[in-house]
Amino acid sequence: MYRLNNAGSFSDSADEIFHLIETSKKILVATHENPEGDAISSAIAVGMFLKSLDKEIYLYDKDPIPLNLRFLPWAKEFSQKLPAEPIDLLIVVDCGEIQRVGDGYENMLTINRIINIDHHFTNNNFGHANFVIPDASSTGEVLFYLFAAYGAKENKIEYKIGEELPYKAEERHRVLSKINKDMAICLYASILTDTGSFRYASATKNAFYIASVLNQYDIAPAKIAEEIYETKPLEQYKLLSKSLATLELVQDGKIASMIGSKQMLNEIFQDNENQQKGLALFENFVNYPRSINGVEIAIFFKEVSFNEYRLSFRAKSYADVSKVAEKYGGGGHKFAAGCKASGDLNNLKKDIYEYCRKVL
Repeated sequence: MYRLNNAGSFSDSADEIFHLIETSKKILVATHENPEGDAISSAIAVGMFLKSLDKEIYLYDKDPIPLNLRFLPWAKEFSQKLPAEPIDLLIVVDCGEIQRVGDGYENMLTINRIINIDHHFTNNNFGHANFVIPDASSTGEVLFYLFAAYGAKENKIEYKIGEELPYKAEERHRVLSKINKDMAICLYASILTDTGSFRYASATKNAFYIASVLNQYDIAPAKIAEEIYETKPLEQYKLLSKSLATLELVQDGKIASMIGSKQMLNEIFQDNENQQKGLALFENFVNYPRSINGVEIAIFFKEVSFNEYRLSFRAKSYADVSKVAEKYGGGGHKFAAGCKASGDLNNLKKDIYEYCRKVL
């Protein structure tokens, strides 16, 4: 493993988080709207950790869980409604800003204590306690450090966040005592999805090291990969066929984009409820233009309502697409970012292409 930047400051943040958790009873765990693997897996892992501490927990996400993530343990525990009773503590995972949880975020701001756990370097530290590691591959990796730190604290073993686990098997086991097999499955799924199956630059030495540790829990990595990548509904391929027809390359083939429209959903799904669920099937379509030889920046325009779009950006090797997302109030990482935008699609594409040219 390599040492994380500012690793010394994480222990104090972890202690503050542990204090907030230990002095709370009812805890709400939330992640961002339109969730993907890292978001859902991380929220579940936090929920399991809290349950082991005898906390009363609620898992929330504004949108339905994607079909390919419903195999995860506890996936059925999520609610799309906020709890009616008072909450002692809110834990938000994988969100650069609290607004990313969606329409319910205003109600969450009334909760007196908020913990923010994330890995996006654009995170604005919105929590009363913040545990944000931009060097990490995923929020799942961040949680691995946090759970290990709690195990070390509980068992009075010296462990520095971001460094290798103790060499002695007994000490290592005690440091990892707060991680069970189901949590290991979630943490592995988190790292797997946010590193693009260990293909992206975010697949660091630490990510591989942690994945190897998690594999010792007999998590069946091949089965996890099958569930995530090889259980897609036929409707998703029908949408992909239509979306690929919108493929456009500009700037000598360095910028490529695709569109996912409401019209496509209308042609495949007969009722409005399934059309709304179908929006999630556009997930990861941005990786198709990214995979084209010569393309540096890929953009996916997903229409969520009339003249309202969710944009996904991916870069291959050098462009910082987070700077483009920030122009529209979004954020993310250098090579993977997103935002919301509104307006006429042709005008929007023109503006987005211009911003992308500036970061090439």
